[in-house]
This record gives sequence, C-alpha cells and structure tokens, in this order.
Amino acid sequence: MLRKILIVEDDRGSALLLRRNLEKVGYYVFLAGNGLEALDLLDKQSVDVVVTDVVMPHMDGVDLYDALKKRPETQNLPIIIMTDKQLFIDAFTSLGVEHFYAKGSGFNLLLDEIKKVNQKIQKEGYQKILVSGSNPMVVEQMRNILVAKRYLVATADSSINTLQQAFLMVPHIILLDLKMQDHSDAKELVKSLRCFHLFYSVKILTYTYLSGGEMDFGSLHWQINEMNARECEENGEAKYIGNFSQATFLKVITDHIDDIPAPALTS
Repeated sequence: MLRKILIVEDDRGSALLLRRNLEKVGYYVFLAGNGLEALDLLDKQSVDVVVTDVVMPHMDGVDLYDALKKRPETQNLPIIIMTDKQLFIDAFTSLGVEHFYAKGSGFNLLLDEIKKVNQKIQKEGYQKILVSGSNPMVVEQMRNILVAKRYLVATADSSINTLQQAFLMVPHIILLDLKMQDHSDAKELVKSLRCFHLFYSVKILTYTYLSGGEMDFGSLHWQINEMNARECEENGEAKYIGNFSQATFLKVITDHIDDIPAPALTS
C-alpha cells in the first residue's frame, strides 16, 4: 500500500491544504516548492509517489519528470501531474504519464488517482526492498541493480535508520547486513522488527560483505558471521545469504532475491 507522498507545489497554501487532507486519511506527506527541492529531498528520503505541479520556479515539472526518469533510484517512481491544461496533459501523456489531477477539482479526485497508482503497483507486482548495510558503495550498487530490475528500493546505514525506513516503507524484503556501522546486534534488530504485526510477513535476509583484508582471514569471519546468522534465524530471520567478496556479492544477492516468491500485496 502506498504510504508516503511527495507534493511538489510552489503555492505554499495549496500544498499545505493537500498535506492536511492527505494526512487525515493516513498518508505520510512531504513538501517541496519546486523540482530542485524535490530532488534534494529524494536524496535523503524515499517516497511511494510524487504529485507535482507543472509550472514552478527554478525547476518545473517537465524538468523534474526528466530528472526522475534518468536517476536509477527514481526511474520507476509513480508520478501524478497536477494540471488542467490539455496541452500539458497531451505532452506528459506522450512521455508515458498516466495519472493526472486538475488543481482545485476536489480532493476526492486526487485520492482516486492515488488509488489508481496503488492498484497499478499491485497489478504489476512491484516488490519493496529495504537494503540496510555498512558499506555505502555496496549498498548503492545493490540499489541500482534492484531498481533496474523494477524493485522499489530504500536504503539504511544504521539500526535506527533501518527501523525508521521500515516503518515508513513497510517493505516486502529487508536485506540486513550483520555488521552495521553502529556495531548494533543484528539479532536484536531482527527481534525488534518481529515484535510488530506490521512486519510479520516481511522476509528478512541477512548477509555479510567481506573486504579484501577480511577475506584473508575468511574462515574466522565466516564462523563468527554464521553464529550471528543462527541467532538471527532463531529470532525470525528468513534466510542467511552468506559471506561474499565484492566480485561475487551482487550477483549472488540478486539470484537469491529472484528465487523469492512475490508476497501478497495489501490493498
């Protein structure tokens, strides 16, 4: 289910009104005054759908749409264009946009478009994946590969950030590094996630990335990581993927994800 919406609108009053109405029906809403602010926000925060005006200062809706489609992490992000001008509707339709909302036409019409986006995501079977890891380069590579395979991906670099993103995103799959930057106990993080009904059906996969130096002492690290993985499994982990060097890590992760049946999406 869609939970997080980004409203891109330079009219502050209109944006605040939309946010207030959307929050009343249970959505998390973020605001940006133009395309540049939207891109900056999306560097820090994942969302499920973007609702954007067309005519805005600094970066308009056309340039924002183009930028979103060029970025691997946002190229599959659903977009609703706010306009009542047929010229704009025709232009965006030719680019592949399917969802429009005429400003001032009534809040329920916007809700209807959001529901259509949600239904499309369910029909196409998109899976939401949270990648939590201690190596920024590896996490970024994983995210790019998964996005290219049409997964919806968010990332986290600490146990606290993982919990925050999990509540905001409600992913189908969590890829959890056994060695987080904050040296947190992966077992406790898995246990914490399983405490909430929201995450009962989420598949939690743990993994470990080994640097070149760590690979020289592989057997010791493998024993420690496998012990940690067993503890995670006892607390609700679905599968331990294993230890991998950089050369094979991404391929093996992707192969394991491809073997996981798509979980049922909630309505």
